[in-house]
Amino acid sequence: MKRIPGFVLQVVEEDTFAVAVTPEATEKGSMIKLNSTAAFLFAFLEEEHSEDECIAALTAQFSVDADTAARDVRRFLEGLRAAGLLL
Repeated sequence: MKRIPGFVLQVVEEDTFAVAVTPEATEKGSMIKLNSTAAFLFAFLEEEHSEDECIAALTAQFSVDADTAARDVRRFLEGLRAAGLLL
């Protein structure tokens, strides 16, 4: 899976936002505020990756155990699916 194109990550002070830069992306929302792990996964999903690859990447990047990473990745992917942001 991968996310739809048309978003760029923008850091404003300490906050990270996914900002829509194409008309297609704007239809899904113009701006999404992301925490650090969500921003990492959002960027990671610019390329095709499986859920297991997302979990492994999250555990490698952050100090988080595999069970917590799996739960967080699933919740994040469910949110992206519900918003129509996954291909």
